[in-house]
Amino acid sequence: METKVQRWTAQKKAELALQIIKGEAKIVDVCRQNDLKQSEVESWVNTFISSGTQGLKTNAKEQQLETDRQIREMQAKIGELVLELDARKKLQALLNQEENNS
Repeated sequence: METKVQRWTAQKKAELALQIIKGEAKIVDVCRQNDLKQSEVESWVNTFISSGTQGLKTNAKEQQLETDRQIREMQAKIGELVLELDARKKLQALLNQEENNS
């Protein structure tokens, strides 16, 4: 007899979690039908519910604004570092030039 290995994708887990939440299926039946541990399925349901709550707390526009702000900060920092590096290179070139002239 072959053992069937099933990969549980996020989509499949979400479908099972929704069935349980909606009352379309009982957790015990889902576990029995899919040869899963109850604690594992409960964890999927809890994670799904927690993520859903987080999704309701912030909207996509707020997330995009935060991402844009972070990008601007990083670009500014990169600009500062490039200027500093250029200044160090020029200073080193001047010091090398002085040594060669001495």
